[in-house]
Amino acid sequence: MSKKLPLHDIHEAAGAKFMQLFGWQVVRSFSSVHSEYWALQESAALIDLSCSGIFELKGDDRTRFLHGMVTNDIKSLTADGGCHAAFLSPQGRMTADLHVFCAEDSLILTTEPAARERLGPALRKYIIGDRPVLIDRSEDLALLSLQGPKATELLACMLSQPLPLKLSYDHFEATLAGAKTRICRVDRTRAGGYDFIVERQNLPLVWHLILESGKNEGVQPVGFESFNVHRIEAGIPWYGLDMDEHTLPIEAGLEKDAISFNKGCYIGQESVARITYRGHVNRKLVGLSLSGNQPVSKGDKISKDGQEVGWVTSSAYSPNLKIAIALGYLRREVLEPGTAVSIESTDGGVDAEVTPLPFHHHSTSVRGAANERLPR
Repeated sequence: MSKKLPLHDIHEAAGAKFMQLFGWQVVRSFSSVHSEYWALQESAALIDLSCSGIFELKGDDRTRFLHGMVTNDIKSLTADGGCHAAFLSPQGRMTADLHVFCAEDSLILTTEPAARERLGPALRKYIIGDRPVLIDRSEDLALLSLQGPKATELLACMLSQPLPLKLSYDHFEATLAGAKTRICRVDRTRAGGYDFIVERQNLPLVWHLILESGKNEGVQPVGFESFNVHRIEAGIPWYGLDMDEHTLPIEAGLEKDAISFNKGCYIGQESVARITYRGHVNRKLVGLSLSGNQPVSKGDKISKDGQEVGWVTSSAYSPNLKIAIALGYLRREVLEPGTAVSIESTDGGVDAEVTPLPFHHHSTSVRGAANERLPR
């Protein structure tokens, strides 16, 4: 039986349509996917990510412990800073994709819903005795995200102060709607934005405050489908869709910001080092521009000259680009941008072209009459 979001009843009263995702009933859309897409593109939009996992690591040994567990440099973090990281198996495959935030007396970890159930047990296997202490906060804290080009302006107005967040994963505590909230700079779309870590009991207050404060600027709540289009356009892989427990982090392009190559040993480090210094991965995550408006499906095979060379992980119609786009894995011999490939979909063969990430945006000054298509 699928779980419901803490705000499920509020979303339902607002006319939300729901879909299944990683065992949760998440919001598919509140209005039209097209309208929500343009709110994210031109203003800002609020996304309910309360199905995400949130963990807190406490104790004097917390930094040393996590530094030896994940791919990025935890020892170099200062209070109110953070980083992107992956937690790997001993074989170098991804157990979880993480955002790490360094607070004064703890390390806060957030992870995508597909890794929520496995991260705690996987980390606890390496804790000897009772230090450090790993606390699963997923039931008493929740995650919201405000994304879009006006997110910074709106948030600064709400707080009546400039935001002290200069770098990705910088964070600070503030009071919103009378509730203590940790505000974190996390870019989940190309325009970027902020994650809010909120006590679950205060979630309705913060949700309504953000929407009410941004109403005159066109801010609105959005569901997973419009958010997913922007995520694909930005080339941001999602754990559970574009990467999983079988994925090597370099295959998914995480070496750009989630891997430190000089931090020393961590779980799975030998595999990462071997790939980096002695060899290569056989496939990489790429962007694909499709020849028509119809998205393809996760798992669809990709071929080149009659030979299978990869598969699709995510796909959606982009109202801005006015074509369907996709993320997928391709063998290294066909990674060159501009390479023509074919995708075997349920509707027949679809021509596609390897495209650099992020996808290039057209001008947003005129929307035109782009045909609305739902990601699938």
